[in-house]
Amino acid sequence: MDIHQQISQRIRELRMARGYTLEELAARSEVSRAMISMIERATANPTAVVLDKLANGLDVSLASLFTGTKAPTPFNPLLRHAEQPVWQDPESAYIRRSLTPQGEASSTQLVEVLFPAQGRVTYDVPQRNHSIQQQIWIIAGQLDIQLGEQTYQLNQGDCLAICLDRPIIFSNPKAEPCHYILAIEATKSSINT
Repeated sequence: MDIHQQISQRIRELRMARGYTLEELAARSEVSRAMISMIERATANPTAVVLDKLANGLDVSLASLFTGTKAPTPFNPLLRHAEQPVWQDPESAYIRRSLTPQGEASSTQLVEVLFPAQGRVTYDVPQRNHSIQQQIWIIAGQLDIQLGEQTYQLNQGDCLAICLDRPIIFSNPKAEPCHYILAIEATKSSINT
């Protein structure tokens, strides 16, 4: 199953587990019913911003939409590079690689990101239904982050620990991509069903 089908299936499973109709999830997430239906059928490739709104409407972390619901049997603590799910945002073209082995009940997830030159993503969810802590460690390049009214400029080697409790903007003002690792710590309810 490719990453787009996995995301589609995960969203549908989470919606059904919560007993939400398409209309209810649309109201909770501010994503149209038609768009949710297309995403669940894997006929639309949602942007990171749309996925973030759906995650908030489902009361889970964005990162949890990229993980499968079925644990491998037996659990393998090793996730080889070739097996790590890779997803590209169709709007900003940032590339996201999930590094954490799936199936282990863990509140921490590691993600590798290649953020394109001149790229920008705005997550404008005003109030999250759950607490998400992130640490961002810059491997190469520059990343500017605006969290509410606070702005941070991160360069190679810098690490920023933040709580996603306000709208956030990620931008790369440089002519070369920014490469970073993201550690995500979320509450249990924001990870699983």
